Amino acid sequence: MKDPSNDPLIEPLADPLEEINLRLAVAATDIAELRAEVARLDRDLDESRRLNLRAAELLDLVYEHLAGPPAPGAPAAEAASGIASGTAAGAAT
Repeated sequence: MKDPSNDPLIEPLADPLEEINLRLAVAATDIAELRAEVARLDRDLDESRRLNLRAAELLDLVYEHLAGPPAPGAPAAEAASGIASGTAAGAAT
């Protein structure tokens, strides 16, 4: 909320049409500011999602490293998937 002391229309203007136009101009400015803020928040959310996915990939690498080399004769797909059902990618999907 804006501070009412900053409201240019604390006292009404003599011409009602001029008052309406001024209020519309103030509202348009407020809307432009809100749109800019929404756009910034949207970019921040995209960046957060990107970082979250990267963190999940790194966590998968850690799990794979902790699991050690696959046992001899283990299928390649199972060895590449990390610890069964405990990987970050499995938890993220």
